[in-house]
Amino acid sequence: LELMCDCAVGGALVCIADAEAFQQVFATRVSDSLWSRSCTRSADQGYMTDLLRGIHVRDARFVEAFREFTRHTSDDRWPSDHPDERARGKPKDGAMLLSSEGYRVQCSAKLLGLAPAASWANVGTKHEAALACAWAIPGSFVFVKSDSGPLHLIVKQMSELHVFFVHSKN
Repeated sequence: LELMCDCAVGGALVCIADAEAFQQVFATRVSDSLWSRSCTRSADQGYMTDLLRGIHVRDARFVEAFREFTRHTSDDRWPSDHPDERARGKPKDGAMLLSSEGYRVQCSAKLLGLAPAASWANVGTKHEAALACAWAIPGSFVFVKSDSGPLHLIVKQMSELHVFFVHSKN
């Protein structure tokens, strides 16, 4: 919650769940072009996932990387003059999947094949993806924020989705 309230300077989708819950929902590759069910793909060729490997969410390196990842740019990409050459020109897009232990499972993840769980009027695809994520991933807490909008928490209880407005100082 702190990460989203204090550090998300732009839009973000963060899903927190047990690592096993992510494995249960997202398939492994059957072949180069075939997946057996819902899957994730990296939006940035694994840059953020590699960068945050083994770094806890409360670590200052994680916080700064997340802040920069959510900072809006004119083309939603890392700047071409970014100090880390691996980031240059890569998309700042996708969901952050975090284990309940506080470590990244996957970053900059495209969430593919999740069934629409509900509709949410007057919001974009990030919010719809957040609903689907909360519905599909057991025990998850999904935080979603648009570049200019408020922060929301989405949880599934029994067979219902609950969306909460989270007051943030940002």
